[in-house]
Amino acid sequence: MATNWREDWKKDLLKLAAGILIGGLLVIGFMLLMINGRNFVTAIKPGHDIGYLADQGGAQEGMHVTGRVPYVYDCFANLEDLGGGGVSEYYYALPTADRLLIISVPAGRYEAMERLKEETWQYLETGLLPQAAVAFEGHIEKAKGRLPYLLGEYMSEIGYSQEEIDALGEPLLVKYAADTYDKARIYAPVGMVLLASGILLSVLYLFLKRRKAAGAPLP
Repeated sequence: MATNWREDWKKDLLKLAAGILIGGLLVIGFMLLMINGRNFVTAIKPGHDIGYLADQGGAQEGMHVTGRVPYVYDCFANLEDLGGGGVSEYYYALPTADRLLIISVPAGRYEAMERLKEETWQYLETGLLPQAAVAFEGHIEKAKGRLPYLLGEYMSEIGYSQEEIDALGEPLLVKYAADTYDKARIYAPVGMVLLASGILLSVLYLFLKRRKAAGAPLP
């Protein structure tokens, strides 16, 4: 009687451990993919050089952007201006060959962008090319909220006519996401491995359970 009780207890414990292991793998893997999957897909796309887009145009929504920002106009807004509380993001104007772009950078990149801005204005005055190009990785999306309005106001202040601004079309936001993509390149594959492991273990567990129920010897 005691032996049967111990055997049953061991079997129940093994079933519980297997369920926790399989469930944990499935849940953690799924969550990692949900959080990082979309950024991972963007991060593995071929990168479009931001310097080329600035000089030649051709920026489109959904592009993965890499390279170095070659020049930039002033910071015309920050996240605090948009009602986001503390200043954690800054927005710079970047006119290109065919449209207006907005470069979004986190607070940690502010000083580097300010140096590039100063060199850009020196270039416009002296012809000396900027040397403080800023490393950048991110993606392009549609500019939303008050950003297009604030950009239009800024462009008017520096001498662009409304006709010139309208001719450049709707602005696009080039959003900095290097840190996010670095995490996605790590956590998304880990999530895939965990999820695949959970699925394989689930299939194996059900297979062994059915063989046992059918009276077949376990391998």
